[in-house]
Amino acid sequence: MASGFSNITRVFKEKNYLYYFSGQTLSLFGTWMQSTALSWLVYRLTGSSKMLGLMGFINTIPALMFSYLAGVVADKISIKKGLYVTQSLAMFFAFLLGFLTVFGSIKVIYIFIIGFTMGIVGAFDAPFRQSFVIHIVPRAILHNAIALNSTMVNIARIIGPMIAGFMIKYTDEGWCFILNGISYFFIIVALYKIIPIEFKKSKIDTKDISNIKDSFITGLKYISKTDFIRYPITFMFLLSFVTTPIITLMPVYVKKVGGDSQTLGMLMAIIGLGAVISCLDIASMKKPKRYIKMINKFSTMYGIALIIIAAFSGFKYFKYLSYFMFIFIGMGMSRQAIGINTVTQTLVSDEVRGRVISVYTLSFTGLGPLGNLFWGYLCDKIGILNTIFFCAIWIILINFWFYINMSRIKKEIYTRKVEWREEFEVL
Repeated sequence: MASGFSNITRVFKEKNYLYYFSGQTLSLFGTWMQSTALSWLVYRLTGSSKMLGLMGFINTIPALMFSYLAGVVADKISIKKGLYVTQSLAMFFAFLLGFLTVFGSIKVIYIFIIGFTMGIVGAFDAPFRQSFVIHIVPRAILHNAIALNSTMVNIARIIGPMIAGFMIKYTDEGWCFILNGISYFFIIVALYKIIPIEFKKSKIDTKDISNIKDSFITGLKYISKTDFIRYPITFMFLLSFVTTPIITLMPVYVKKVGGDSQTLGMLMAIIGLGAVISCLDIASMKKPKRYIKMINKFSTMYGIALIIIAAFSGFKYFKYLSYFMFIFIGMGMSRQAIGINTVTQTLVSDEVRGRVISVYTLSFTGLGPLGNLFWGYLCDKIGILNTIFFCAIWIILINFWFYINMSRIKKEIYTRKVEWREEFEVL
């Protein structure tokens, strides 16, 4: 236990990371407040799961459109400067959304327009943040830092939605958006204090942008010929069909079980609690090893938890058992995300890191926009509990496919059919 704790604390000995972790954690409190309040606001205004799905589609489709361009930009510019721009723009749109809501001028069409614009900002921000980690910690503790990044996201996921649920009940959604806008000051100040490790980069020019198609194809060729990168990214791509919609449709589930905004905040917090437990466990590891087995185990657990929720939430006396299952959803989501992120960041070549990470970020969103539309429509037809059941089946099936293929790749590596590298221990 002491050894595990020291593996966590050694990351905080890096001043750059300490600044980043503290600033980003405070900022993410606001992000999760806004996410919770936004879904509740749309469902309150429309009462439609299809409209929730449409909102999810509009918010995430920009990632499909712009993430790869963002990855090319990330390979060419100062990541710190890029983050200044994306965080400042996100702050502006949070304040805009907040003031429109507080003064009673908010409409669903405004939410969709602002959501799409924020989605464009997020499409650039995500690969910038993913690529920034290696600029602020030594490579030897990269996996610890990645796990702690997920920890801070999920600590915020516990606290942010709980605050949002309380504020929605006693004020309104607009103040959640305004507090989110204020929270961006913390990460902007943290960025000012950070002195990143800069790698040599070629300058961006119009040729880079005009050759975006060629650059995209180059990145995809690298991924397609590198099995131990291709399968993890494809797995995340397929997972995105259900993971985002499950969160998007949470207000529908809450209404089904007779809850209110505070129930929504509590369930989101329970998911965050499960994720934090997993993140701290991974962060305490001295070296990343056998992540594929870990991903398989917790993905299966994730799917089973969803089946239990679908089966028992309709029964009054089993409702709290279903609530408890959300811990395992958080564990499963976080193990999948951290595991695939660590495998990708550990094994990818530095020359194409930004482009590959942007594809990873794209895979994280991937089928999410279509999933939001599909599951939102299906939910209207067959109900939320049946929808959750089919999401569980999807997760279990693609997890089985992933594990079979990665086990084959590991066998090829360990029988030396692929040139051995120490980093392969992460598999």
